[in-house]
Amino acid sequence: MRALTISIALLLCSVLRISAQDPTKAAPDTYKLQFENDYVKILHVTYAPRSKVPVHDHSRFPAAYVYLSDSGPIRFVHSGWDDPVLTRPATRAGSFRLSPTRFDDETHAVENNGSLASEFLRIEIKTEAPNRASLSGRFAPFAGDRKQGASKVEFDNTQLRVTRIISRLNEGLDVKANGDGPSLIVVVNSADAIAKGQTFWLGPSETRAFSQSAQIELLRLDFKTRPKKS
Repeated sequence: MRALTISIALLLCSVLRISAQDPTKAAPDTYKLQFENDYVKILHVTYAPRSKVPVHDHSRFPAAYVYLSDSGPIRFVHSGWDDPVLTRPATRAGSFRLSPTRFDDETHAVENNGSLASEFLRIEIKTEAPNRASLSGRFAPFAGDRKQGASKVEFDNTQLRVTRIISRLNEGLDVKANGDGPSLIVVVNSADAIAKGQTFWLGPSETRAFSQSAQIELLRLDFKTRPKKS
């Protein structure tokens, strides 16, 4: 009986792997491709309240997760894992997480059993990773005084630098890309026409002007290495 049970479990895992696919095809209302180039692939993700997302695959690239809403815990049910259920803790808008994505199998279904939607960006980083394991950490929303603005490096390793930038009250903001490589600008919070979650790609030393009256909060991701060769 035990052997039969194990065989059935292995068969189910195989079926899950075969049926899994690109998340934008498996769950197009949940995963939307926002932007992609040789450096990054950005998915805008929304887990609706009380929703179940079917089995799908993700790339094995390291990833940054930028949370755009407060949400409760989310369950990820993986195929091929000895302990298949991983629960993501509750998140807060304005926080972000970095993950080296070291697992060989990123095939899973998703369950949001709470009453809050979870909205975030999944930014897959397709560049060379000299010290991949160090691309890791959870970073809380900004908790300081916003009136005078802010510019704070929150993460820095050989592959990536992440800087949180907040404009001064009632002033515009010019953001310049890394001089040695391109940068991705992520809008974390804004009260004007630019929506949170919007992204802008800047070439080396390129500048983007944000000339709005309300304060705007951004994350600037500076890429230090070239795209990984396939």
